[in-house]
Amino acid sequence: MKKIAIITGATGGLGAAFISAVNTWDDIDEIWAIGRNTEKLANLSNSYNKTAPICADLLKDGVERLSEKLADEKPDGGSQKIFMKHRIHYERDELFDVSMVITNKIEITGKPSEDKLKDAFMKAVQNNEVLLTKIMIEDDGNAFYVENSMPKSQIRFVDEALETIRQKEEKKRFLVEEGEYIRAFVKENENDTSILFLMHHLAGDGKSLLYFIEDLLTFLCGGVKEYKGLRTAETKRKLDPVSKMWLHCVNRKLSGRVFTFDDAVLAFEHYWENRTTVIETEVIEKEEMDAILSRCRKAGIKFTAYLSAKLISESCKKTVLGYAVNYRHDKNRCMGNQAAAIRIKYRYDPSKTLIENAIQLQRRIDKNLKALEKGSYILNFVANISPTLRDAVNLEHSGYFHSKISFCLAKAMGYVGKTRDYAITNLLVADIPVKYGEYEIKQMMFAGPVVSYEKCVISAVTLNGKTVITTHTRKSIA
Repeated sequence: MKKIAIITGATGGLGAAFISAVNTWDDIDEIWAIGRNTEKLANLSNSYNKTAPICADLLKDGVERLSEKLADEKPDGGSQKIFMKHRIHYERDELFDVSMVITNKIEITGKPSEDKLKDAFMKAVQNNEVLLTKIMIEDDGNAFYVENSMPKSQIRFVDEALETIRQKEEKKRFLVEEGEYIRAFVKENENDTSILFLMHHLAGDGKSLLYFIEDLLTFLCGGVKEYKGLRTAETKRKLDPVSKMWLHCVNRKLSGRVFTFDDAVLAFEHYWENRTTVIETEVIEKEEMDAILSRCRKAGIKFTAYLSAKLISESCKKTVLGYAVNYRHDKNRCMGNQAAAIRIKYRYDPSKTLIENAIQLQRRIDKNLKALEKGSYILNFVANISPTLRDAVNLEHSGYFHSKISFCLAKAMGYVGKTRDYAITNLLVADIPVKYGEYEIKQMMFAGPVVSYEKCVISAVTLNGKTVITTHTRKSIA
């Protein structure tokens, strides 16, 4: 069977450099060069004898075409690794936002050795394409995931309390330009083991971290997992003419400054100098949770609406609520940020019961979800803002950068001034196995990041019938 290297973004400068390098490798029989410019693809084919040009747009039907070709060819090792250059598009905001760390903590039975855990961790890293990349910003401001031969994600055994470690680590910037996406910390208890996972949002969403944990524990018990490519959120919805024209004018007025990772370092240090975050945890045991879910089913609502109503029940003002939405239309288990968001405003009505308010909230959530099924307007709108302006908007929030245009846009998007009152992320029942050979997940805690446009993040995950709710709040310190 042929050994095939697949290189996306092949007609760009970095893609061509990859092809030039891979073309000299004796163990590669053929290079599939994927791009949208037929003339440049033809030039690559003429220049490098192993190159097979494939004209395809991966943001449209290119993925399906590539899958069909892979199925036809059945290359040797084709599921092991793809050499790629993936443009950071919808997820651009995560590049310069100073608060982008997702937290997950698990407790497992038994006490695996340090060597076994470290080996399983590295196998899980090698099993996910996004963790084998690093971030590169080109001279024109466009940013890409590019191949990285030395991934920097790490796991360490510690003696300190894990919450203390989390608060220390949030003040240490993830070096995504070197491929650092995940930090894991292992603390041995008397009869079991706790593992804290901190993951940068550029590596994925809350579901992605769940699937990474599944990979790690599978490898820990001697199992195998299929290699998973990088996937990010996509939307086919088009912008209306008015939005297009407005964005065209705004993008033209931008100074054009390209921010670098040096700017990211200074912005991060400035932001975290006098800030910290606190995570508070509430556990709903199975019996109580079953009773709540029974009430929800009778009322025709989901637990998220019930939780929202309870959260704002003592507020007398209109509350802005944001909800993270899983955007995996094909239910894939790949790592990468595949989340979208919806936002609603609601004033709790004290003359109605909690359930009656929850019903009203559910109707508004359903209306927004129905609109989201047609394609995310927000994803498309934000993606059409020039990359450098999106960076400037995020840096406005950190207090590192200021311009009239970026300030106005940051204010309109809720990055400065009034932000969302609450953001809610419900992972529902953790859709990963609980038992892995001799090991079993006893408990899980999940907390989303307090990103620029949110004051407080409420997260929930259910495992073994028990639901753990976290409140992640940003605080100023003297």
